[in-house]
Amino acid sequence: MASGDATSLYNQGVVLRDQGRLEEAEAAFRQALELEPRHVFALNNLGIVLQRLGRPIEAEAALRQAVTVKPGHARAHVNLGNVLLDLGRTAEAIASLERACALDPGNPKAAYNLGIALQYAGRLDASVNALRRSVALKPDYADAHYALARQGAADAAGLQAALAGAEVEDRPALLFALANTLERQGDDDGGFAALTQANLLHRAGLDFDIGAAEAFLASIGETFDSRLFGRLRDAGDPSTRPIFIIGMPRSGTTLVEQIVSAHPEVEGLGEIDTLGRLVGGVGPSDGAAFPAWAADLSSADCRALGQRYLARLPPTPGKDRVTDKAIANLQYVGLIDLILPRAPIIHVRRDPRDVGLSCYFTRFSTGLEYAYDLVEFARYWCAYDALMAHWREVLPEHRMLEIAYEDLVLDLEGVARRLIGHCGLTWDSACLDFHTSGRTVKTASAAQVRRPVHSNSVGRWRRFEGGLRPLLEALKG
Repeated sequence: MASGDATSLYNQGVVLRDQGRLEEAEAAFRQALELEPRHVFALNNLGIVLQRLGRPIEAEAALRQAVTVKPGHARAHVNLGNVLLDLGRTAEAIASLERACALDPGNPKAAYNLGIALQYAGRLDASVNALRRSVALKPDYADAHYALARQGAADAAGLQAALAGAEVEDRPALLFALANTLERQGDDDGGFAALTQANLLHRAGLDFDIGAAEAFLASIGETFDSRLFGRLRDAGDPSTRPIFIIGMPRSGTTLVEQIVSAHPEVEGLGEIDTLGRLVGGVGPSDGAAFPAWAADLSSADCRALGQRYLARLPPTPGKDRVTDKAIANLQYVGLIDLILPRAPIIHVRRDPRDVGLSCYFTRFSTGLEYAYDLVEFARYWCAYDALMAHWREVLPEHRMLEIAYEDLVLDLEGVARRLIGHCGLTWDSACLDFHTSGRTVKTASAAQVRRPVHSNSVGRWRRFEGGLRPLLEALKG
């Protein structure tokens, strides 16, 4: 009887999970486990739900229990590997995913996830081998084809064959892969034609209002005015532990983080959502959203928020400092200054024409909806640029270090010394050898930052000037 009840609750949890009702799904899985603690499928799915809820430590515990109950459960090993990757424990993640592949060698998803983990770890040859194995098992595996293309290892003929019979939902990823592959082969016209199709298809599936996005960025500047900063100056926690690296996607923030985190006192945390989740959980009972509630912050609120942010950072044994380069943080510069007034802020700028092109060539994992239309990108860029100008006006001089990507690639050591000095660290030459670092990099630049700095991408937009005309015109305002 108990087993039947547990199975019914488990099935209910799966339905709730698929409907996106994650809290209810968690409750159903936990009820199933109260009746049958060794229900391996409930444990596995509880881990999946907890990860989606942003609770990776609890997810790991559930999945560890699942593979203890059933060591041969390949899917649980895959899910455990993904959670460990989220936690930054890349070596353990790879071991778990390798175990999944050994248990189920015909599983293309396990091979794909292993390939991504190896890519994040900088083991690019092994990554390509795993991704090719996933494509061999599933020739129309769009995500795997795209991952290979980002590493310059995709096959144009194979992509064309996959596209011929691809489902509608798979076509954008395959077209992005084809665009990247054709460009690498020197076929700029063919690459941009595929790219245009990829972005049109992807954008068609998004619910996005560029006007609302512009208004949101403008409202941030209106809320965080000079009076607010004057009232709350130095009210936050004085910690210097976090180093915030901000900028538009594809602007060079990952490169800067690699340089800074190569310092022996710094741990690079990548695009963590710590501040975003903190902001999402703040606000009065009337449900006011950011930035509206920030206008009523008190000195005590600022210090408490700073302390809550710090408490949510993971432990980094042997490293006193950490980097946080979440893209969304460009919206929170003012809040960072209020709640962590001594935490360094680094803003990376790059020619918007090169940024726009690079974004257009990229299929992002989530968000960044403005990137799939050239005019919408230009409008978002202008709103972002206006917000950054506002931060320059209202923040103290030298509060935020701004560097240009173009300067960095032309004078690596000079700019790197400025970066390290702004962080209050003693110079270390390891920062120049960042590309040899074994740290995990989980962004679209994961492969690029494993190579020494070069200036090949500066002015890349000129090769596609004709196709970029809508972007170029919109950037003029």
